[in-house]
Amino acid sequence: MGDFLIPAPERVKQFAEHVVFGTRVLDVGTGSGILAKLAYERGVRDVTAIDINPAAVAHARNLLPHVTVLHGDLFENVSGVFDTILFAAPWSEGVIRTMFDHALYDCGVVERFFKNVRPYLATKGRIWLQYCDAFPENFSRLPQWISANGFQVECSWSYMAWGQLARRQVSVILYEIR
Repeated sequence: MGDFLIPAPERVKQFAEHVVFGTRVLDVGTGSGILAKLAYERGVRDVTAIDINPAAVAHARNLLPHVTVLHGDLFENVSGVFDTILFAAPWSEGVIRTMFDHALYDCGVVERFFKNVRPYLATKGRIWLQYCDAFPENFSRLPQWISANGFQVECSWSYMAWGQLARRQVSVILYEIR
């Protein structure tokens, strides 16, 4: 790990195998930019990525010169409506002390995401959220955050992985949400 999070290959593979990209994609919390890159490589030419971490933004801009990369928290500085919104969300519990920590610790960001995403999601658009059961307190609230904001899980896929922060086997789940 450097100044920004580079996801494990299995996490990226999960998106690559299951996400159906539309024509306008928003990658929230882009980190290294790998999911925005995946969308672009799959033929999407209208890709926007955003991250709160300036180091992640700088890296993504260098990696993806044809993608709009913004600096901001969640939807800050984002405009428009997207038919595909990607969010490899943080799921761990901890205190944010550095910019890098935003990639690890939920600290309410997933709940805020669902409260604020509606204006940016096209009528028939989809949210592709990757989350994990590593921290039961956060994981148990996820269904409420989804349903309280008028969304529902259409489908989900999971795989088992070693959770470094949880120090045990965990399920990493990709949700297709409408």
